[in-house]
Amino acid sequence: MTKKSFYLFPILALILLITSCGKHNLNKEINQYNVKLDSLREQYNIPSISVAILHNQKVIFSKGYGYADIENKIPATDSTPYRIASITKPIASTVILKLVEEGKLNLDGKIKDYWADYYDQFDNTKKNFEENIPFLLGFISDYNYKQYDITLRQHLNQICEGIPGEKFKYNGFLYGRLSKVVDNVSVRGFETLVKEDIIEKLEMNNTLPKQSDISRPEVLKRLAKPYCLNDKNELVLSEYVEPNEPLGAGAGIISTVTDLARFDIALDKNQLITPESKELAFTKGKLNNGEETQYGLGWFIGKYKNHKVVYHSGWEWKSFSGLYVKVPDKNMTLILLANSEDFYLPFMEKVSSGDIEGSPFSKEFLDLFIKE
Repeated sequence: MTKKSFYLFPILALILLITSCGKHNLNKEINQYNVKLDSLREQYNIPSISVAILHNQKVIFSKGYGYADIENKIPATDSTPYRIASITKPIASTVILKLVEEGKLNLDGKIKDYWADYYDQFDNTKKNFEENIPFLLGFISDYNYKQYDITLRQHLNQICEGIPGEKFKYNGFLYGRLSKVVDNVSVRGFETLVKEDIIEKLEMNNTLPKQSDISRPEVLKRLAKPYCLNDKNELVLSEYVEPNEPLGAGAGIISTVTDLARFDIALDKNQLITPESKELAFTKGKLNNGEETQYGLGWFIGKYKNHKVVYHSGWEWKSFSGLYVKVPDKNMTLILLANSEDFYLPFMEKVSSGDIEGSPFSKEFLDLFIKE
């Protein structure tokens, strides 16, 4: 043994000891969350949940719980596809911010300048709602598209209703119209940008931009079935109607927790947008009076202890729901998808107001993994 090797052995042993200790602690937290997550799933009568946890841009835990298909006893896995609902919004924000970087959009540009038939589209939408689906009128009744020059930033920050910039109001429908803006400034269009620059680029092979896309029939075949509770508190197959519309910026993507993990890793590695654009997305919006809101550019912004938490929820009526939670300064991410609205609906009010601890599924994660 050389003199150099003699001195190296203690150093290597110390490194291995530190590494193994870190691994042991992490495994302990993972094991605790594993047990708690399944317990919460049973407590809230959720048929299936899939989870992925990431640390330092690596998946450290992924698993499925319960049944993606109760009738055929098909268990959920980390590769089970779900409709991710409004978790589509952070992906849409990424696509839009890339166009801002390319100079095709300006965050403070007027929506009307990017959308050729902007007025006609909203006139027709309003008329359609009034005549055929009046219960949807609330989505646009306070959207004063002819009275004010509403900007892209105000749409992304969800401060575009009433007098733009005067109040925050989460409105998935209005956010979803941003796909039309992208269609007007990009030759490829919103749906193609999502498909080519996100799904295909990142090899998200269990992901589809919309349910009517039949390019990967095996994904649709494995799509989790949606369930809800009936009057007897029994789980029954939902009467959910499969959507057949183009992908919008607000919702529509089908994906898995492991595929969303690929998106998360690429986002953290700055492979999709610049660090500056990402920081903009992760920063709270401001009202005209300077007051901060709980929403950035396509992300909710919350807090746990002294840590910023960036997240988004997803919910579809009587069917799917999910949570995508990031703690940037700890390089930790939690992704959860479920085939029941009861994963999210009981906690919607708190979570949508910026209180990420309002969901027991995210609070348990934060309490275990974010210790100081």
